[in-house]
Amino acid sequence: MKKDAVIRIVSKQRTENGDNTSEMSVVGTVTYDEDKSIIEYIENNEETGPEDTTITVFANDTVSIVRNGQFSSEMMVEKNNRHLTFYRTPYGELTMGIYGNQVEWSKDDKGAVLKMRYSLDFNNGLISENTMIIYIEEK
Repeated sequence: MKKDAVIRIVSKQRTENGDNTSEMSVVGTVTYDEDKSIIEYIENNEETGPEDTTITVFANDTVSIVRNGQFSSEMMVEKNNRHLTFYRTPYGELTMGIYGNQVEWSKDDKGAVLKMRYSLDFNNGLISENTMIIYIEEK
């Protein structure tokens, strides 16, 4: 069943240049199925325009994040596994590795929380350690 929701995303990123934290809230939808849940929203970025994001949480500790817009990406975060992720820009496409350290999904009668910890690498060199927490409040 698809439900309207307020989606709050807290992202933390650690690089060799220091730590960065960002937070945003958007209105979107969440759909709960037996074997997966789908979070959808559009982020209106002032610099790059609208970005359509679909996050699919699978029952086996795996999350797919697909973002479409001027800067598009396809990420797969799976606990204890490394996947290649694609990041498209107006200047070309990059391929990076993403290793999932933690994927936790919890749901109750008011909404859900998705917590992920993952690292990104490029040419076998660590780019960043990341934590993303997505809070979903059903309307």
